[in-house]
Amino acid sequence: MNKIWLVAKETYRREVKTWSYLLMILAPFLLVFFSFVIGMVSAGGSDDNYVGVVTSNSVLKQAIKKSEDFDNYSTEAKAKKAYKDEDIDGYVLIEQKNNQLAATYYSDEKMNSDLKSELLTSLNTAQQQLNLSKAKLTTKQTQSLATRAQFKQQVKHVEKKSFDNDPVKQISFWVLLIILYMLVITYTQVTAQDIATEKGTKIMEVIFSSMPGGDYFTGKILGIFGEIITQVLIYVVGFVAVYCAAPYIDGFSDLFGQYKPMIDQAIGNLASWGLVFTIIGLVLFIIFAAFCGALVAKSENANKAVGPLSTLMLIGFLFTVNMQSGGDTIFAKVLSYIPFLSSFVMPARVIMGNATNLEAAISALIALAATVASFIWIRKIYPNLILQTDDVGPWQNFKRSLRG
Repeated sequence: MNKIWLVAKETYRREVKTWSYLLMILAPFLLVFFSFVIGMVSAGGSDDNYVGVVTSNSVLKQAIKKSEDFDNYSTEAKAKKAYKDEDIDGYVLIEQKNNQLAATYYSDEKMNSDLKSELLTSLNTAQQQLNLSKAKLTTKQTQSLATRAQFKQQVKHVEKKSFDNDPVKQISFWVLLIILYMLVITYTQVTAQDIATEKGTKIMEVIFSSMPGGDYFTGKILGIFGEIITQVLIYVVGFVAVYCAAPYIDGFSDLFGQYKPMIDQAIGNLASWGLVFTIIGLVLFIIFAAFCGALVAKSENANKAVGPLSTLMLIGFLFTVNMQSGGDTIFAKVLSYIPFLSSFVMPARVIMGNATNLEAAISALIALAATVASFIWIRKIYPNLILQTDDVGPWQNFKRSLRG
């Protein structure tokens, strides 16, 4: 057992110390960081769009005082000076003639649409106050004018929500699909390349003389899976850090608070059956990627050898994407029980509400049984595959390994 862990440790250490692994880990963080910086710069530029307001209307003055985008100025001359000094981007002169408010905006550019909407809301409120004052209505009449229509909803029970109209399901669906796709496509290539590179050296004969080849295979799989766990844990820690810090980040806390319930629900979807199928699917793909890498005699042929796995992955990915429009067809139900493909299809069916927990459990058990059986079988023939160094093609190497 110590030798297995030694192989796993060496495999893990050799891969995580490479620049390619480090860049792969940092790429999402760099993307998020630069997106955040660009967003903050853009937001910072828009936050500087202050507009001065010159008015004698008390209602408007109170509204402007509460706003973060407008500043009150007592005279037009002061507003002009502030505009000339570039303290504001423009100013609005509001005059009252015959109980009607008239606003004129002075600037070199048009007013921002959001600012214009905010100003018009305050203007209309102040104008309404003037209208009520001019009408000289009693308190009872004023209260009658403030009466609003009532609106009630009677929603009938619907067994299944529409997937297309449920943003939480959409988010869970795409996040799960992209995570599984990226991990599988990355580590199948890494595993096949690593195994094929080792096969091209004579060191394997020395290693197998000191430990069983099956134990070496087990150590390799554990080491590669350790790389995946490290990557995923780093992303989880990063996400948790952002999740905890978001409520305290200026300009982001309000947006986070608005979407927090949706984010929590999406996390719940991913942490249930999605996590189970992702783990099982990854292990199964990695086991067969090692098998494919051991079939070739040259490391440059590893990408070709792993082609069938890439095809299976692409079929699962594209079919799952098509499920959004195609719905829960008979093909989707069948494929959700087939190992390799079930890792893509079944979690999507669960998220969409088309599969029960019992169906997901049965599919997971089938995939797990296939994974265990594949591991035992490939572990048994792995030494013969690795020691076949003649360049006779993957199929011939496979047949030779079965003959032992």
